[in-house]
Amino acid sequence: MDIDHLNQDLEDAARRLEKDINYRVLRAVPKPFSMMPGIGAPPDGRCVCIIDLETSGLDPEGDAIIELALMMVFVDDEGAVVGHFGPRSWKEDPGIPLEPEITMLTGLANQHLTGHAIPDAFVAGMLDRADVLVAHNCSFEISWLERRYPSIAGKPWACSMRDIPWLRLGLDGRAQTALLMQHGWFSPTHRAAADVWSLFWMLRESRTGWLKGSPQTHLQRLLEAAESLTVMVQAERAPFSKKDLLRARGYRWNPDGPFWQIELPPQKVEHEQAWGYRNGLPAMSTRKITACERHR
Repeated sequence: MDIDHLNQDLEDAARRLEKDINYRVLRAVPKPFSMMPGIGAPPDGRCVCIIDLETSGLDPEGDAIIELALMMVFVDDEGAVVGHFGPRSWKEDPGIPLEPEITMLTGLANQHLTGHAIPDAFVAGMLDRADVLVAHNCSFEISWLERRYPSIAGKPWACSMRDIPWLRLGLDGRAQTALLMQHGWFSPTHRAAADVWSLFWMLRESRTGWLKGSPQTHLQRLLEAAESLTVMVQAERAPFSKKDLLRARGYRWNPDGPFWQIELPPQKVEHEQAWGYRNGLPAMSTRKITACERHR
C-alpha cells in the first residue's frame, strides 16, 4: 500500500486500530501527481485515457457538459503502468442556470462556470491519442462525448464498472465510491478530476478473490476485458409472454432492435441457444462484440 503521503504517527495508530476486527480504517487518496520516465516524453506502449464528466442533466441532446476531466496513462504489453500524467480538467458555462440538485450532486454552482469553456481542439487531440478510453459506467460518457467529438466514434472503450468481475474479486457493489472504500481509500472531494484520479488509484490495486491465477491489477483485468471478443445473443421475435423468462435469465431490452439480448463469452453461446430452444424461443441470432461496439 502506497502511504507515503500520510502522517507516519497517525498511520502507526491506524495500523493498531485496524488490527481490531471491530474497526476499518480508510485512508485519503493522495493528491494527484504525474510520473513520466526519462525526460518526460510519452513512453512506448498503449495509452489509456481515463475520463469523467459532470453534466447539467441526463439528456445528451438537451443538456450540457459542465466539467470534463481526462488522465493519460501509459502501459506496457502486460498492462503495467509505465507512466501517467494528469488529470487535466475544464469547466464550461452551459448558458443557463443549474438546477439546485445538480449543484448538490456535482459541487458546481453557476458562479463556478461563468465564462468558462472546454478547449475542444486540445481535448479532441488527447482523446484521439488514446488507444483505449476508460470510464466508470462509460455508456454515460460515450453518449455525451461522441456527440461532441465525432472523431472518437467507434473508438475502443472499457468500463471499470461492468468489465471487471468485482463480485468474483470479493467486492460488493459496483459504485466507484463503494469500491474505493472497500480497498481502504476515500476521495475527499467529488469532482470530475478527483473522480478520475481516485479511479486510477483504485485500478492500481490488485485482488484475487474467488478467481484463480496470478494476481493482476484491476487495470490489467480491465484491459484484458477490452481486448476480449464477446457475442451478443439476440432473442429476436421472442413472444411477449417470454419477457419475464428472459429478464430473469439476464437479458436486457434493446429498443433499437427491438428485441431482448444478452452478452456472453463465445464458449457459452451454443449452450444459450440450446436453452432458448428448450424454452420455446425462436432461433436466436448472434453478433460479435469488441471494445469498439461494447457499451454503446
